[in-house]
Amino acid sequence: MKPASTALQNLLASRQFFAVDLYTFTLIGGTALRYCSGDRDITTGGHLFTAQGPRIDRKDNKAKCHWKIGVEVDTLVFDVMPQATDIVGGQSFLAACVQGAFDGAELQLERAFMATYGDTSVGTVIMFAGRVAEIDLGRAVATFTINSHLELLNLQLPRNLWQPGCVNSLGDASCGVDLAPYGVGATAISGSTAHLVNAALAQPSGYFDQGKLSFTSGVNAGLSRSVKSWVEGAPGVIALLAPLPQAPAAGDAFTIYPGCDKTLGPNGCAKFANTARFRAFPYVPM
Repeated sequence: MKPASTALQNLLASRQFFAVDLYTFTLIGGTALRYCSGDRDITTGGHLFTAQGPRIDRKDNKAKCHWKIGVEVDTLVFDVMPQATDIVGGQSFLAACVQGAFDGAELQLERAFMATYGDTSVGTVIMFAGRVAEIDLGRAVATFTINSHLELLNLQLPRNLWQPGCVNSLGDASCGVDLAPYGVGATAISGSTAHLVNAALAQPSGYFDQGKLSFTSGVNAGLSRSVKSWVEGAPGVIALLAPLPQAPAAGDAFTIYPGCDKTLGPNGCAKFANTARFRAFPYVPM
């Protein structure tokens, strides 16, 4: 049963009300996108839900929710039909989907019931909450599949595996490394592309492999990407694991952090003087 205020229950009992669905996407970087399925904008909880964004509900294909008692992961599936004016992170909605802007994003679906359109004083009902699992793209439509947060219970057991690589994740509580002091500030140099960022860095080749690059200014400000490789040179080249939405311009600032190859070698625990927390079994056969 969904919780509802007494005022909302009384409104539903009257059988005379307006109802609209409110969608809130929270992207990994913290950006919130709020859309309304109604004909006009809705304001509730201090947030504006725009009706001018992408069309989510259609008469022939309403959003489909699946709920089940127990620990099975619930799902929500809906189509999004963006317009040319729907921009996410400086690019069109569909292009943002292709570039991974919605990867790992959270979605909350609320339903607002109103005695008069726009009056949300009785509150809303949360119909679904979860994380984006899959996006199927067409030429004009993106079909989103959302998994409920029960998905987080899908963990492999036992938690710690016998393996030659360290089971810690760099920077987590078990690893104990504070990455902030290892961050190196720099700027992109001309000739950079969405996949390759040119920069002048003093660290030797391989130092930033498997690390992270976060832009702090320019067209990609607020975006982060994993580093595939770093090759020292004049200029040096940072290869990204996934492309940026747009090529950085010369002078765009970023912070880059080194990575760990989960060994005791120079690109592993030794780089961070953290061999005491090494948790692997290097003599286990691959």
